[in-house]
Amino acid sequence: MYHALGYGTMMYLQAIMTLEPREVETAVTALKQAIRVCVKLRKSTKFGRPNYDKYTDEEVHAELCYAESLLLRSILTFLQDENLISFIKGAMRIKQCYKSYQECYKILERRRFQDERMKMHFESGVRMGIGAFNLMISMLPPRILRLLEFVGFTGDKASGLADLEVSSNLHNGLRAPLASIILMSYHAYISQVLGNGDGNINFASSILKPCLEQFPKGALFLLFAARIQEVNGQLDEALGLYEQSIDSQSSWRHLHHLCYWQMMWCSAFKCEWLFAMKYAEVLSRESSWSKSTYLYLKGIFMLMSEDQSAAMTEHVVAIFTKVPELKVRVAGKSLPIEKFAIRRVQRFFAQGNRLTLPALEVIYIWNGFAIIYKSAPLAEPILQLIEAKVAEVSGDGQSKTQADDLGLCLLLKAMCLVCRRDSAGAEACLRELVSMEKRLVEDKHLVPYAVAEMGFLALRDGKPREAQSHLEAALNNYKGYQLESRLHFRLHAALEELKRQKDPAKTAGQSAAGRP
Repeated sequence: MYHALGYGTMMYLQAIMTLEPREVETAVTALKQAIRVCVKLRKSTKFGRPNYDKYTDEEVHAELCYAESLLLRSILTFLQDENLISFIKGAMRIKQCYKSYQECYKILERRRFQDERMKMHFESGVRMGIGAFNLMISMLPPRILRLLEFVGFTGDKASGLADLEVSSNLHNGLRAPLASIILMSYHAYISQVLGNGDGNINFASSILKPCLEQFPKGALFLLFAARIQEVNGQLDEALGLYEQSIDSQSSWRHLHHLCYWQMMWCSAFKCEWLFAMKYAEVLSRESSWSKSTYLYLKGIFMLMSEDQSAAMTEHVVAIFTKVPELKVRVAGKSLPIEKFAIRRVQRFFAQGNRLTLPALEVIYIWNGFAIIYKSAPLAEPILQLIEAKVAEVSGDGQSKTQADDLGLCLLLKAMCLVCRRDSAGAEACLRELVSMEKRLVEDKHLVPYAVAEMGFLALRDGKPREAQSHLEAALNNYKGYQLESRLHFRLHAALEELKRQKDPAKTAGQSAAGRP
């Protein structure tokens, strides 16, 4: 049973990293086999209230493995095909998995385990599954969350993190390392990209320490160590650790790609554009996630370099020509970042091979200024680039998108001033951008982003009423703009933080797995 689940999980991870149809099909086949094994071993309780004390250890673990296998299988259903039937099947499997985790929690609470070691392994899995469910659902934007709650799903972030921590602290538990990886992923990655940089990095470091002591050359743990240094603004240390992670193994090239992706951003934060371009180029050759995005990144880093010769421009033109041709669909949807890249490429050609600070723009989109904030000197060369571009754009009265370019400069300048701890200067830039709303031609998304940033700034400065006003305005007053979902994730995280600040003693709510 555990062999089947373990093999299915490995195939799942490989499929998620590559998104290649062949890998997805292999993972689906492996997980189907795992589910079949679990079904054979599960306790059948069609009628009456089950007596959990009569369940064997094998039967209770079969229930848990069934829930895990079904969850992974349902996620792959969304990736396997893009038609409506696949989405319905995926939703049904998640609902079934949800009920199975409910059953597992009841078993944990009510069954008298004869073997404490077996109970520990079971509890580590139940806590991990329930915690992950809670955390995942709680982070979704309100409009999606309301729909899920309507069909019976609820999520509480505090409860989810607490369950994951319990699982992680069961050090000899079978799923404790997985719970640790989920916690580190949340605090070091997810909260930084989809939130507002509010992850607990010190907590992530404390979880990582025993993992590194046990596996000092573990590629994944070295990756997390590097990411923690990166989030703390220690970019040189991070780059060194990413190199160590790459050198530690050669079997999983996909982990190398994660390292290259982060090394690209570290180089970009340091304004080392050609190094960033090099990593984007490696990814465009080796990774199949989104070649369109990788090529766009490669091109814009070249545009930011000091070499602006005709040969360099010709090379960028050749790269950008391929960007629209290489877009992909995941779960039947185009990637929002690819849509954005294609629009920017179209503007590049329409403006005579010119874009305004495109690399700084993508740093902002990926919430990179939350990292630059941790090391304020990184903002100085960026601010110099922005000031020079403002002067250039202000003198370009012939450009149809002059207001759009100036608006982007104001948004980026505000972020640099935030990094300098100059809240008044940042707010002035953002208010000026909002006042330009009617002059914007294409980049309508700049205004809701600016309003949101005023809310994030007020939240950081301890002004809850002002923060709530701006955040709700950004959420409710603007619709249908570029990268809307990305901003909604950040707005949801900020509004949840406001709720916690207003009522810090509030206890965790009912968990996603429906605890009794």
